[in-house]
Amino acid sequence: MADDSGMTELDLLVGSMFTTDPEEDREAYEDEREWLADIQDLLREEGVEVDLLSRPGAEVWEGGIERFSDLYTLRLIAASLENERDIAELIQHGVEIDAEPDPLLAAIWEGSAQTRYPHLINHQAEGGYYLPTDFAEPIWVEFDDGDAEEEDDDDEVLESVISFGSSVGLQRELVELDGLLRAANVAADSAVYRCLTVLRTAADQSVANDLPIIVW
Repeated sequence: MADDSGMTELDLLVGSMFTTDPEEDREAYEDEREWLADIQDLLREEGVEVDLLSRPGAEVWEGGIERFSDLYTLRLIAASLENERDIAELIQHGVEIDAEPDPLLAAIWEGSAQTRYPHLINHQAEGGYYLPTDFAEPIWVEFDDGDAEEEDDDDEVLESVISFGSSVGLQRELVELDGLLRAANVAADSAVYRCLTVLRTAADQSVANDLPIIVW
């Protein structure tokens, strides 16, 4: 299993979504299996067939992105290129994440603008998954957190949202974007290109091994 050395703010794993060994904690494993079965059912309702229950414990690759801002910059460059905006400043200096997102990315996230890079851009930066099957747009699944604590004596249940992208779609988008970055003379050792390379390797491994990418 490959491992990119160095400190990273965003980690990626290609492998099973199970985090519990049934030999060590059978009850926790069964709870996790039930949760994954529910996720499978929700995805099936969205037209996505995927097996999340087989091969528990499988891990074939792991890597990481150095900074959250590298992923943000890569997303902004992708959106800028398809909207014919100049990317020279982004390539040279990158972007530091602040309170207000770039209006171009915000429009895509809010659904008021379209992108041909949906699996790269319109996906959770942390805590999401990519599945080794092809579908057009990331799917955002909302479910109740039954373990949420009661607040102010009200029986309130917190809602969690997780995004599921397509490894196949991400792979396709990154192949195109790779060519555009090369054409723009983006250095292979730049932070944004290293970010693309990590994501592309993860997508390649996910598709080749029929396993999800887990992002955290």
